[in-house]
Amino acid sequence: MDESADVPGRLKEFHIIRNPRVRAVFGWIPAFLVLLIFVDWLIGGGSFSRDTFRMTGVLTVAAVLLSIRILFDQLPKALETIWRRGLIEAPPVDSGTTIFKDYILQFERALNARYEIGLGLLFAVGSLIATYPFRYWMIARQFPFGLPGMLVYYFGGQAAVIAPVLGFIVGLLAWRVGVIAYFIGVLGDRFLLKIQVDHHDQSGGLKPLGDLAFNIALILLFPAIFLGIWGFVTTFFDNPALAGYVVLWGGLFRQLLVLLGVLSIFAFIQPVYKIHLRMESYAQKIRAELDSLSLKIEALSRELRSEADEIDPQQGEEKLRTIEFMKKVYDANSQVPTWPFNWKTILRFASAQAIPFLSLVGTSGPVVEIIKGLFSLSN
Repeated sequence: MDESADVPGRLKEFHIIRNPRVRAVFGWIPAFLVLLIFVDWLIGGGSFSRDTFRMTGVLTVAAVLLSIRILFDQLPKALETIWRRGLIEAPPVDSGTTIFKDYILQFERALNARYEIGLGLLFAVGSLIATYPFRYWMIARQFPFGLPGMLVYYFGGQAAVIAPVLGFIVGLLAWRVGVIAYFIGVLGDRFLLKIQVDHHDQSGGLKPLGDLAFNIALILLFPAIFLGIWGFVTTFFDNPALAGYVVLWGGLFRQLLVLLGVLSIFAFIQPVYKIHLRMESYAQKIRAELDSLSLKIEALSRELRSEADEIDPQQGEEKLRTIEFMKKVYDANSQVPTWPFNWKTILRFASAQAIPFLSLVGTSGPVVEIIKGLFSLSN
């Protein structure tokens, strides 16, 4: 039996989250967050539903978690697709399995490594520090409440304890997203990759890998868009209710916006760069074949030019048809893709980057003064 035929079966058992109960809980968290806001509005609590900033923040976390879930669902399908297309060369090893199956095993182990707990705790602490009492302390060097007030704030009506809890969950998932980005690059490191020049995805058949990289970048862009929109709102709308947000979180949000914008570009390019290098290497082989074909076309053309007055017309017509056929083959293979994504993916990525980028530029000092000057002229 061909061991490589087991690869699709192995990928169907590929678990990004090994514990089935945790997988089930994770799948329902985005819906739970939306339900939380709805119930808060229904009972009139207002901890989230009447605070636009907190409500949009929770919805952004829900969107991030949903995007991560989509990424997790797409990963084994993408690996199976490029394997089924025969784009990965993985010769058998002595153990009777394939190098690719070993890669899958290492991938799965890394996804479920214990380091995830450390990153989860780091995100939880970061989320706790970003809450109102700690941001207030960083500015005023004192907490706004005593111990009873702090307990009420985190475990009572404000339910702020949700921040470190969500931070811990996002940290666990961020570990896995980072591992996925790394192991996409490992594909280009360990395996010889082929290109299907005429594949309809305009990426040599490897577009599923580019889509994974785009989805990773999109996960980072959701919070960047959230920060970008609030950057505009707090800069250009004089609402006294927003003054506290500007003082407490304005500087932090701007720093995070820059960080997320840079990370999203890195997350899009870095995972597929080694794939690009492998594609470029294979493309060079195709170009060498095309150069050889070009020499044959030139040799036939030269032969026809030199023997046009001597050669049998029928033979000449046959050689002309051969030349035309070879030219068509050359043209059909001359555009060799060397990146696992097409221009549509680049356009989507640039469009998603537009909001945080424009917010960053539009809320810089000189630009703000120009825009406010234009507003004053119009009034």
